Amino acid sequence: MGEYILIVEDNRDINRMLCELLEGSGFRVAAAFSGTEALFYIEKEIPDAVLLDLMIPGISGEELLDRLKKS
Repeated sequence: MGEYILIVEDNRDINRMLCELLEGSGFRVAAAFSGTEALFYIEKEIPDAVLLDLMIPGISGEELLDRLKKS
């Protein structure tokens, strides 16, 4: 199985495009549309990489990044 990438992007079209591109390249992908939803995924499994939009609803991208650094 490929590397696990979490995409955190509130624009559904961009999120879907990134998911399709990465899945087509063999990556396992999770799609989150807010910082709060991203935390849910991170608690289940730490991703190998995160594509993070900084201006997202809920927990901001900056705060999410700080939390990721601490985990």
